[in-house]
Amino acid sequence: MRKYIFTAFIMSCGLFLNAQSIYRGQNIAQNRKYWADDKRSYLIFQNDGNLVFYNRQGKSIWDSKTTNRGAKAVFQDDGNLVVYTNRNGVAFSSNTGGRNADRLAIQNDGNLVIYNRNNPLWASNTNRNNSQNGNNGNGWGFRGRSGSVNPGYEFRRNNKVYSSNGNFYLVFQNDGNLVLSRNNGEAIWSTGTTNKASRAEFQDDGNLVVYDSYNKAVWSSNSSRRGDTKLYVQNDGNLVIYQNSSPIWSSGTGR
Repeated sequence: MRKYIFTAFIMSCGLFLNAQSIYRGQNIAQNRKYWADDKRSYLIFQNDGNLVFYNRQGKSIWDSKTTNRGAKAVFQDDGNLVVYTNRNGVAFSSNTGGRNADRLAIQNDGNLVIYNRNNPLWASNTNRNNSQNGNNGNGWGFRGRSGSVNPGYEFRRNNKVYSSNGNFYLVFQNDGNLVLSRNNGEAIWSTGTTNKASRAEFQDDGNLVVYDSYNKAVWSSNSSRRGDTKLYVQNDGNLVIYQNSSPIWSSGTGR
């Protein structure tokens, strides 16, 4: 009896996960709703050929703009999300092929995100914080320095940069370590520069760097010279550097 209960539990877990994630190599069934875990948003490949992300009120918050053109939608083995025409032409692509993407997540925060493990590669930029906190132009909805750091920012010791929901913060500690923590003080990522560093800076060139007292870099994100960039402490617990809306580095700590 216990064996059957356990088997049923595992099967229900599998269905639960599939309801919020689409995995590499999976076709997106036409007219099926792929719900987020909290049932507040869903993705659907419509009969009219458009791939659309809706909130619970039925309002479209993102779409592939492939109405009357799309014939098939697939999250391919190469990690690319593609909508194809009847003649196998590409009507839409996330341009994430060959980057080891493994899942397309329909998130509780109202965002549609393609991940390589915990590293975001592409997003619909529809986080629900946009409507609450205003939009800073990149779609992630952070206000001021709550959650974001602009190029040229030098961290002051023990000055915390919080995610917009207040659940995570980034801090350059007195001991020289740059640390990402939960709001209860639990560290989830660091540069490993304890007793080695004297300053940390998100430079004008888009590189996040920790320097020692001799001005030698002891840690770097290696994200320099990528164009217009911004550093975010995200609501999902991930520290991410974006070039426009494309992630180019992350701490890999997203939940």
